[in-house]
Amino acid sequence: MAAAVVNNRKDNKVKRRFIKPTTIFIFLMLFYPCLQFAIMWFGVNINSILLTFKDKYMGWLPMESLFKNYINVFDNMRDPSIQKMYLNSLVYLVLNCFITLPISLFFAYFIFKKIYMGGVFKVIYYLPSVLPTVILTLVYQSMFNTGGLLYPVFNALGLNSANFFLGGTERWMVWIFCFWTGIGYDVMLLTAGMARIPSDLLESAKMDGVPPLKEFVHIIIPLTWPTITTLFIFGMMGVFGTYLQPMLLTGTTPSTITIGLQIFNDSQGAALNNPATMGMVCTLIATPIVLGIRALLNSFFKEVNF
Repeated sequence: MAAAVVNNRKDNKVKRRFIKPTTIFIFLMLFYPCLQFAIMWFGVNINSILLTFKDKYMGWLPMESLFKNYINVFDNMRDPSIQKMYLNSLVYLVLNCFITLPISLFFAYFIFKKIYMGGVFKVIYYLPSVLPTVILTLVYQSMFNTGGLLYPVFNALGLNSANFFLGGTERWMVWIFCFWTGIGYDVMLLTAGMARIPSDLLESAKMDGVPPLKEFVHIIIPLTWPTITTLFIFGMMGVFGTYLQPMLLTGTTPSTITIGLQIFNDSQGAALNNPATMGMVCTLIATPIVLGIRALLNSFFKEVNF
């Protein structure tokens, strides 16, 4: 009996010396994403914060002027061109949250109600979200240029659509493009959120004689409110993240330059402290605002699990 106990203890010690294949597999699968997160997110953000306390030659600022870069960012806000850049960026808050999102919600409801050719419309809305932005901007701009699909239409009206990206109308072309490419993404997520609503609930409302408008306002919107809130927050992020569309369509035109595009352009130079500081200031300002808006939106309706 004693010998058996001793042998069991020896077997357990031998087993403990070897790592299970399942543990090795899990470790290898998690190692790369964790390493990528540590370098590409944590490391990059820490380095960006440190850059805000350096000068353009990448030397540390003295203690008496440690926050010089932050002071310069706030001082530059008095510049009319910088003020215009911030206003250009705020336009995307209105466009994403108060124009694209409500219209997407309207279209998503009709697709959810399985209107005729609803699947075709869903593909049409979603297609711009599949293709890369570089290709979409090329196709979009070529439609208005000489020989493009829409050029003869505007030419018949006495308009040269090739000049739409110049001379004051370029901002509208960028806004239309962002609306065109953004509506499909919102429709897709909203339709998926509506698909989670139990069909029994909608059938019961239909039997009670609830009209479509009341169904939309009192059932669909409250039950898809978490998705709406998420898309609203994403739309707010467009204030700082929209840079590729104006850059590819109009370049660095003052009427279309945004915060994100300005940071991107400044990052191409040697003085990386300026874009890093601007990004940090925007983060400090936007974080409490986003959290406050999120808490406010979540207070409208209680989240329902089904």
